[in-house]
Amino acid sequence: MAQNPLLKSYNFLYFLGVLVLLMGVQVSYMYWGRDIKPIVAGLDAFVHWSLLGLLVFGLINTFSFYHPRNYQLFIVLAAPLLLVGIWEESAAWIFESIYEDEVKLWMTESFPFRITVGYLLIAGAIGFSLMWYRLDERNAAEKRQQEIERMSKEAELFKLRQQIQPHFLFNALNSINSLIGSRPKDARQMTQKLSEFLRGTLKREHNDLLSLEEEINHLNLYLDLEQVRFGHRLNIQRKVEEGCLKQKLPSLLIQPLIENAIKYGLYGTTEDLTITLKCTLKEKRLWIEVRNPFEEGSSDIGGTGFGLPSIKRRLYLIYGRTDLLETRIENGTFIAQLSIPQSHV
Repeated sequence: MAQNPLLKSYNFLYFLGVLVLLMGVQVSYMYWGRDIKPIVAGLDAFVHWSLLGLLVFGLINTFSFYHPRNYQLFIVLAAPLLLVGIWEESAAWIFESIYEDEVKLWMTESFPFRITVGYLLIAGAIGFSLMWYRLDERNAAEKRQQEIERMSKEAELFKLRQQIQPHFLFNALNSINSLIGSRPKDARQMTQKLSEFLRGTLKREHNDLLSLEEEINHLNLYLDLEQVRFGHRLNIQRKVEEGCLKQKLPSLLIQPLIENAIKYGLYGTTEDLTITLKCTLKEKRLWIEVRNPFEEGSSDIGGTGFGLPSIKRRLYLIYGRTDLLETRIENGTFIAQLSIPQSHV
């Protein structure tokens, strides 16, 4: 049930103001134009317009329960004819019981004015009610749809974040398993770092946007794990401008890029790998670039891996854009570049 618009904010005071104005117009006309006693004119105006006010309020309130779907034009035009007659007869009966002689003269002379104004007010109230409640229903439906879309979006974002963890966790557990026999010390160290990484991930779960500084601190835990796995073979060069550290970006956005770089740079080879992480701030955007050596033809970058598609999907859900992640290959180097809008810059 929609709320009666007259009960919202100060609308009821405006409505009372209109009734008082009508009472004042009638009293002035009766007293100055027809020389009727002020007490008679005031009582007559009070009875008629108070009764009409109650009728209009009741109509508007009724339409908050009942919304006619058909014959709306007929209801707006025809119903007021019946209601204005009932209103006039009821008001006249109440007033005649108090001032029988005076009311007959006034009723005869003011009948056209009173009927016309009463009809317009009742018809306006009905038309306004039908329009108001129809718009209220439409707005409520739009809000429900927006809430459904928001919840669906949040669920998908949550699912994407959760998929990153098992994807990385399986790799880490496999690495720990392979180190237990040959390098038990490194296996214990990796297990401890994995615990710290997952604990940090749980603390960040409900934060959609984090500062780059927080993201890099969390990324360092991941890189510590990978450093245990690959030792001196993995080198990370960081080129982060100081002004970038306070900028905001979605959580767990850089890790899949680094993981992708490690996967296609170290797996299947015994050579060392240098990954470059560069962050700059320009054009009201935070630019994040990850570079790693890549041998063309060794694998299909565009069609494999979970990380890059998940990043693209998350960026689209958060920012509604598909151009915030670009990848390319230049002279044997695979480059993944993020551009995160910073509205506050």
